Amino acid sequence: MNTQMNAHVDANRLGIVGGVMLAGWHAVWVVLHATGQGQRVMDFVFRVHGLESDVVLAPFDAGTAALLLLTTAVTGYVLMAAGGLLWNCLGAVCARSGARVTSRA
Repeated sequence: MNTQMNAHVDANRLGIVGGVMLAGWHAVWVVLHATGQGQRVMDFVFRVHGLESDVVLAPFDAGTAALLLLTTAVTGYVLMAAGGLLWNCLGAVCARSGARVTSRA
């Protein structure tokens, strides 16, 4: 079954979703770091990726944590909004040219 996929997306809404998701993921890290579990998690992640490192977490700092969350929220927003704008532009180009973007279900 072919489905035409020229749907317009709300780039702002997509950006907000991306910002919340990326900042939310980093909020989990902030909680792990603040509760003293960050080093254990980081060591595990390095080990399962086959890496060895002597990296040691710095003491938790709320200001740095807030900056991390703000930076990742803005980055997620910008990347996803740009993706939404690109999606809309490509859809407009396809509509003007008569080309169809299809998906098989």
